[in-house]
Amino acid sequence: MKSLSFLILPFVFCSLIIFVFVLEHVFDYDFFRLGIYPRTFSGVLGIFFSPFIHGDLEHLISNLSALPVLMGLLTLIHRRNYFTVFSVLYFSTGILVWLFARESYHIGSSGMIYALASFLFFGGIVSGKKGAAAISMITIMLYGSMIWGVLPVVPNVSWESHALGAVAGFFSAFIFVKEQPEKVITDKDFDFKTPGFEKFSLSEDFSKIEYEFKE
Repeated sequence: MKSLSFLILPFVFCSLIIFVFVLEHVFDYDFFRLGIYPRTFSGVLGIFFSPFIHGDLEHLISNLSALPVLMGLLTLIHRRNYFTVFSVLYFSTGILVWLFARESYHIGSSGMIYALASFLFFGGIVSGKKGAAAISMITIMLYGSMIWGVLPVVPNVSWESHALGAVAGFFSAFIFVKEQPEKVITDKDFDFKTPGFEKFSLSEDFSKIEYEFKE
């Protein structure tokens, strides 16, 4: 179970999105006014609630086709601080939309999708590790077409959320991801199982000694 712990946050978050959508439509509620309305006091609530609100089933399915995958990649790669990273992306995207977007209600989790994709892509580049770079390539191959979503070309789509989410992900990558220097193997990286060899030199021939590499 512990090995699957990285799935908890994506599962819980996406389940809440579905729950809110079902609640809204079964009981004929309309939560769009809990979205982000920029530069208004009431619109501040949207920073907390807007990612859970979707206008219709197509909107919901569109976002849930990408969100759990990107969240899973985040929690899998950044197991030590994924909740901190996610929280920063969540609130920074919402705040930026509240500050700079046009005056309209902005709802949906697409801003978080762009924030996550941007963070994973640029984080892989900043890290310099082969595994992280591979994630960058996977992200761009799967979601590279999202780049068009940051342009105001589709009516009634909050392109500002997309663009500002991408900006939040870009800067967060430089904050949370540090370049990883190439590991230099030294004597301390080896645990010798053969007794009587506590100290050694890599220049000597110990081919008959059994050892294991410590990650």
